Amino acid sequence: MNTKQKATIEKLNILLNKITLVSDNVDYLSYQCLDISKNISAYDCYIMMTYKQPKWLEILFRIRDFLGRIVGIRPIKGFDKLDEKEPEIGSLVHFFTVLEKAEDTLTLNVRDSHLDVCVYLRVVDNNDKNKLYLITSVKNHNFVGKLYMLPVSIIHPYIVTNLFKNINIDKS
Repeated sequence: MNTKQKATIEKLNILLNKITLVSDNVDYLSYQCLDISKNISAYDCYIMMTYKQPKWLEILFRIRDFLGRIVGIRPIKGFDKLDEKEPEIGSLVHFFTVLEKAEDTLTLNVRDSHLDVCVYLRVVDNNDKNKLYLITSVKNHNFVGKLYMLPVSIIHPYIVTNLFKNINIDKS
């Protein structure tokens, strides 16, 4: 973990009181935030973000799954339609396992042979509206994980920013 990542983690821990990361020593760390209306939970944000994915993201998921098969990475198939009922701890949401779920928090995790990923969504009171923080942390296990993260680390913030556009924002 580099100095910038350590400083970011310290800042987020102070700001959010406690954050969940994939490991104490992450290889990739990214966070984005967005002002949202008061009545949206962390899980609601996730549903809205993934309900409709851009065509280019569907294509990227297909390319990822095709190339991943060559090196033994299991396919994830992108963000398909979710069940109507709310998930419980330990259940799957898309390709993630739910580790933590509360009104203001959603922690999702994927463990694979090449890397582990944790996506942490946190909704924080911000006066007349709320602020959503989405923190992604990754721990590589091997060369395949490092190679996989080369393009992902570049495009991931762009993907999140685009998925944020799906969240209904109360402009009042």
